[in-house]
Amino acid sequence: MNKKGNVVGIIAIILALIILTFYLVGIAQRECNSNRDCPGNAYCNTNYECVEFPDQVVVKQSNLVFSAIIIGIALIIAAYIFKGKFPRKKKPDFIEV
Repeated sequence: MNKKGNVVGIIAIILALIILTFYLVGIAQRECNSNRDCPGNAYCNTNYECVEFPDQVVVKQSNLVFSAIIIGIALIIAAYIFKGKFPRKKKPDFIEV
């Protein structure tokens, strides 16, 4: 039998087992996987830890009217430019030298 082919296959299997072991250990060390795993006053964050909800809820309100007006004006101007109704200076047909 070819011993070199067996060694490569064995090394690949050992590396796969090592990677699988690290992956499974990482999953086993998680405190939570979803919000259901945490108590009622906590949630599961992206680090898989249960974090309590803050006592005060901060709500930030934004007024986007000014931004909407600017975008609307820009769209109207773009429509006039593409339609060709925007007043432009005409270039002369010929240039005298």
